[in-house]
Amino acid sequence: MKSTHAFAAALSFSVLAASGCAMDTEAPASSSELETEGADEAGEATQPLTGSPATTAEPWVVNLSFTSLGSRCTASVLTAHWLLTAAHCVDSLATGALTTVSVSTRNTAGAVVNVYSGNARTYQHTFYGSGLSPDVDNDVALVRLTGATGVNLSVTGTARLFGYSSPWTSTSTSDREFSIIGYGLSDAGCEGSDSTKRIATGFVMDRESFDARKIKSSYGSKHTCGGDSGAPWLLTRDGVRAIVGVHSGRYFDVPSMKQQAALLPPKRDWMYETSKDTGLMLSCGAVCTERVYDPEPPPGPACPTGFHCCEPGGGTTCNQCLPNSVSCP
Repeated sequence: MKSTHAFAAALSFSVLAASGCAMDTEAPASSSELETEGADEAGEATQPLTGSPATTAEPWVVNLSFTSLGSRCTASVLTAHWLLTAAHCVDSLATGALTTVSVSTRNTAGAVVNVYSGNARTYQHTFYGSGLSPDVDNDVALVRLTGATGVNLSVTGTARLFGYSSPWTSTSTSDREFSIIGYGLSDAGCEGSDSTKRIATGFVMDRESFDARKIKSSYGSKHTCGGDSGAPWLLTRDGVRAIVGVHSGRYFDVPSMKQQAALLPPKRDWMYETSKDTGLMLSCGAVCTERVYDPEPPPGPACPTGFHCCEPGGGTTCNQCLPNSVSCP
């Protein structure tokens, strides 16, 4: 699978995904994108990604393997048939293209459990642009599992989604703390093929690092790796972690390093419209539901109550309305 995130050869460390895995490295952003860490923010990103089996508390964070492409990313289970991931994970596929996937998670005992294997269709965000310059704003994709039962929700459960509220205006550090859970390659050089969940905790969103479409954060000497693409960025409220962004990748501005994600809340309308066109409608608030979409037929020609139309005039007009008791001539 091709990657829209070009390998930055000038990086002081080499970050290569294993053969067939999605690259999670981005080319340097344009000068207008690059940010300088403020003195009060630089010390806040204290706990970078680890290489240990970090958590099984969110089994809806899944390892999404594109068996037909020989690549993998991280995804979130929205419903039995809909997964959320990054658009660049499927940028080698046409929108709506059929592919084959395998979906697995880790249960509470830490064992790998396969929850789906079979066909799927992928849908990139309408305005996503692939290429050398990362399109973080719209780096979001939906995967529709076409198997009858979809994901085994009794194992995974489903994600919760975060809406806009205090973190976007709050100056409180605790309001801006978030976590990332992904299935990135875990050793120091990002080489290997394990499916261990990796988690970043303690990151704090920079006060000026988000806009209407994306968020950024500095990180320490470690970094996300191939396979973490599509991982959820999570904010915690009332003890529950909810998705606020979808991991896109990273770029660098020496000495500052950034990782980036597409904001999820503004994508709800796109998710709804995209899914509706497939016949299996996805509707998301704090949680997502799915239902077969059977649009109502357009209204016929209008006649007063007790009358029927004998000469349609086009659309909702009628040139001849007769009482229901009278047959059309």
